[in-house]
Amino acid sequence: MTFLKDGVTPSLSVLLCVNRTSQYLEDAVRSVLSQDDPDFEFLIAANACSDALIKELEALAGDDARVQIFRTAIGQLSFNLNYLADRAAGDYLVRMDADDVSEPSRIRVLRTALKEWQPDVLGSWVRFIDESGEHVGDYKLPTEPLDIVRMLPKRTVFCHPAVAIRKEFLFSMGGYLGGFVSEDTDLWIRSVRKGALFRNIPEYLLRYRIHKGQSTATRRGYAEVAGHWLREFLSDPAWYSAKGLVVSLAKCVFSIPLSNLRRARITLGNRQ
Repeated sequence: MTFLKDGVTPSLSVLLCVNRTSQYLEDAVRSVLSQDDPDFEFLIAANACSDALIKELEALAGDDARVQIFRTAIGQLSFNLNYLADRAAGDYLVRMDADDVSEPSRIRVLRTALKEWQPDVLGSWVRFIDESGEHVGDYKLPTEPLDIVRMLPKRTVFCHPAVAIRKEFLFSMGGYLGGFVSEDTDLWIRSVRKGALFRNIPEYLLRYRIHKGQSTATRRGYAEVAGHWLREFLSDPAWYSAKGLVVSLAKCVFSIPLSNLRRARITLGNRQ
């Protein structure tokens, strides 16, 4: 499923959604604005937030013309991602979270890979950092398209804030459809049915922050994912969706309290 002509360099829109300030927000925003490839737009949705957050974002953006700040009243990630996607001018939508850090070369490496492969979804490997920014672990996600599809029923195959998604492909999928904490997994499952081309770049392009308060590897999240797989199985009964349903149900039933770092590793598939 290709929408770009051969040889055309894709334009990029970075999307960030945030609803409250934190000690990590400035690092996240500045890591985007300081990319060594500056040719992109940066769209920020401040959702269900305070006036103070808007002022903070405006101060961080300064007079950088690449930044556009939008304020919405709905504090729901899927809605705000779709809202930004509809306003984005780029061929690809580059995800970013308000507590992570993009490596300085991220945009440049993504653009080169997108031009070469023209995938529908492109991710990368990630490094784990703690609350103080110290490196505490790495994760190598599957890189080849068939491996990503094959592993999806058993584990997470993309780190959501590390991906770039073809805008026209996202729209053809109906955008993000919801979920409290699993809007990304729902999209990947539906994308497989659509025959999407997946890839992960075998380079560390994002520092994924581990901190208190993250909703990773929770029973509610596994229950949501089980619901996504149940929908797929009932729509078209097959071993692939049955396997995803069984695995997610098992995780939901047998989940136990975990440390934040272990939760993040499980969420990103390191021990799944």
